[in-house]
Amino acid sequence: MSFILPRHELTSFFGLILFLCAVSPIRAQRPKLASDAAIAEKIYLQTDSEIYINEQVIWLKLFVVEAATNRPTKLSGVLYAELIDANGNIMDEKLVKIENGTGNSFFELTNQYLPGRYMLRAYTAWNRNFGDTFISRKYIDIYSSEEEKRLTPIQNTVVTEESKANYLLSAEFLPQRIDSLHSKKLDVFINLGEDTDSLSIKSQDGHVYSFQYPITAVHHLATLGMRTINGRYYSKTIALHPSLPEVTFYPESGHLVHGILNRVVFKATDVKGNGLNITGAITDNDGNFICDITGTHLGLGTFMLRPDSSKTYHAAINAVTDSTETHTFNLPKVKSNGNTLNVNTFKNQIRLSAYSFPATQDSAYIKVSCRGVNYFLLKGPMANGQMAAAIAADQLPNGVIAFTLLDSDRRPVAQRLFFNKTGRDEVNIEIKADSITYHPRSKMAISVKVSDSTGNPAPAQIAVKVVNKQLYGPLQEKNTNIESFFLLESDFDGGIKQPGYYLSPQHPTRLQELDMLMMTKNRTYRYGIKEHQLTIPPEPSLKVAGTVSSAFSKKKKKEGIDLTLMAFGEEASLLKQQTDSLGRFHFNLPDHFGQHINVLLQTANANGKKRNYTVQLDRKEVPTVHFDQREAISIVDSVKHLLVKKQQEKHTVDEAFRLTGDYMELEEVTVEDYLLTPQRQKVMDRFGKPDDVIDGEEIEAREQKWSYGLYSVLLFNYPEKVRIERVGGAGGYLWAEVNNSEMTLVVVDGIPVMNYNYDLIPNIPPSEVKSVELIEYANNFSRLFMEVYPQASPLEAPMTGNVIAIYTYAGKGVFSVDKPDGILKASVPIFSPKRNFEAPDYSKLTPQERIKPDLRTLIHWDPALTTDGKGKTLINYYNADIPGEMLIIIEAITEDGKTGYQKFTYQVKE
Repeated sequence: MSFILPRHELTSFFGLILFLCAVSPIRAQRPKLASDAAIAEKIYLQTDSEIYINEQVIWLKLFVVEAATNRPTKLSGVLYAELIDANGNIMDEKLVKIENGTGNSFFELTNQYLPGRYMLRAYTAWNRNFGDTFISRKYIDIYSSEEEKRLTPIQNTVVTEESKANYLLSAEFLPQRIDSLHSKKLDVFINLGEDTDSLSIKSQDGHVYSFQYPITAVHHLATLGMRTINGRYYSKTIALHPSLPEVTFYPESGHLVHGILNRVVFKATDVKGNGLNITGAITDNDGNFICDITGTHLGLGTFMLRPDSSKTYHAAINAVTDSTETHTFNLPKVKSNGNTLNVNTFKNQIRLSAYSFPATQDSAYIKVSCRGVNYFLLKGPMANGQMAAAIAADQLPNGVIAFTLLDSDRRPVAQRLFFNKTGRDEVNIEIKADSITYHPRSKMAISVKVSDSTGNPAPAQIAVKVVNKQLYGPLQEKNTNIESFFLLESDFDGGIKQPGYYLSPQHPTRLQELDMLMMTKNRTYRYGIKEHQLTIPPEPSLKVAGTVSSAFSKKKKKEGIDLTLMAFGEEASLLKQQTDSLGRFHFNLPDHFGQHINVLLQTANANGKKRNYTVQLDRKEVPTVHFDQREAISIVDSVKHLLVKKQQEKHTVDEAFRLTGDYMELEEVTVEDYLLTPQRQKVMDRFGKPDDVIDGEEIEAREQKWSYGLYSVLLFNYPEKVRIERVGGAGGYLWAEVNNSEMTLVVVDGIPVMNYNYDLIPNIPPSEVKSVELIEYANNFSRLFMEVYPQASPLEAPMTGNVIAIYTYAGKGVFSVDKPDGILKASVPIFSPKRNFEAPDYSKLTPQERIKPDLRTLIHWDPALTTDGKGKTLINYYNADIPGEMLIIIEAITEDGKTGYQKFTYQVKE
């Protein structure tokens, strides 16, 4: 047995120098990756909490690294972050600037968010080359800001046993909780895993819709949904048999093979995937007892088995939480021939043992890789179907190591994952406070020093959050942190429950449990041999890209067309280029922050003459949303309940002070971009703020080939927001109204449209529309009516009504929406604005401001600190009014991809 090559220092994404070579008779191999997933990007999505109430802010910190090296990425400068509800709706999205591999942003939670489970999702354009694999996800809970106002549109879900294997699921739907205008029949849906059934039900009292549906014992989850008459949708996922355990068995390296003594790991979980503590016994099909088994609190356990392929094996399981009922689970089928690979450790050595039955092979190989990078290829003889090898742990990186057994033809026959943690690449974070104890509202001065394993200063980017330990500590202990994510969790699909537990030195059995976890993860390992089509380039900056084609045929692409782009941000920019041989263009924009900016593209032929070519801008393809419905099952424990209660108390106090005239709110008012334009300000001053805004870019995206103007797009895509009807019969035109019983009038760019010009509105090209905004029960409606119908009597003017405000790129009313030759106007998304964490500065508050109680549970948040040349930085903030233990959490990443995680507690006394 011989080691082939020590691991190389990896220098950059596309400069990975990887070798598979061996002492004779193995020839040196061409440099290559074990998996092209090694060149993907991984994203650690850090939040200030996982539990929120309405009116709070979700604070985000994003770390983006190279998959193979964990070094901050140099590829992507743009990241997409989304907040998604359990129905798969993208509720809000941000475009985040990534600099030196990090960025930060926020989501503001308004009352439009119904209580429930939500998903945060983050990805780069480059990530989309790898499917869903490297899209980062995190689930959070949102509760009502006031307990008594919690919405429950689907309630009283009950499962009743009808017979031994048949049950009846009952529920009550309250559609008016999500759509006050709903009436008559209600469309409801039920999904039991594979198929969705839909039916229409009636209500006895017009408010509560009772529902019953037969189910069987094989169904574990049910998702109930309803759609109101105006298209509003809501769903809820419930566990039909919450106490039923799910137990899966994982033979070491993948298979049970006849005659080979094999280590078997089992994993027991509840319906949400959380570990269950179980006991039980293994027997064969003849009833012979093999062994007893006992699991840990994580649901993991192990036993040894020398299987016989003529027999089958099963386990009789009792959950500790429900020891009265026994459940039977089958072990995997035993193979009559095959291979296994066993991994053990002794001091600094990783010992490998390969077995084969029958013993026909004379030699075998073991490939050693980490995060898609090959490090060694080991070769040895198979003596009586056995081969042994050893490798020093410090010759391999920290993290998940894949040992792959290859036969003599170098075909993979078994794989064993192993977690390597040598301590060599660790980052040390030292935290010092300027005192032992503090008092409410006292100023904190914290010094932080980051060093490598040898004690030398380590320049690093760090994120800091300070929380109340009683409320957040139990959650933080087991959840994801920067070390557990990049070294462990990010190597697998589907996530890991309590990942922080496995790397915490406070748990003495963690290494044994971590090794058992590795044996359960073969199927979800992200760095298998798989090729991806790398068709999507990375985005280093904001861009405007697209295609120029003939005015008469979109298929005929135009090469060498001169394009001029003008971007109208805080500073206007002018860019020029020519289309390539495929008619493509690509403008990199300077940084802009806000929501959208307007751009103007002008085309000209080779002689510089303006020509009306067809210009199509690329649209970002949004990855398909995959919301794990098991996450939507709500289970509120005591820790979560206490945190929610404290946040609701803070909200009540904040509201009370906001509503009194004696206190000036400290929070800075954020004005949305659309309110700043002159036309919108004019409309808002006259008619009030819009109740709903439909973005023009969204309208244009939904335009079909058969669409014949703005109203045709609204008609088929927004029936829940606006009603489109035809007036004047077959030769008439479309008329738009807001979905309530009041009259609706239209203003375009702040200019009221006269009643005899309403036939011009439906045919406005969607590409010319910046937004359509709905103002319900508008101010000064009777005066607007008299402007639109000047011949009408004042007695005919209704006192209340709605306004549809349409804004165009021309900005001069309904008569100015014709597209000039050679000009394309568009609105493109830009980086989301940055926002600082808002907390009191008690050195500057007035006596009146000091009266307000400070009930912060998040004491401090700073996602963008960097250390100096000595590896040091300082943190300053003020404590809140709540006494007790406070927890400082610091996460760091260095330029060479080493990560650090440290906690520090201090006391705040009355």
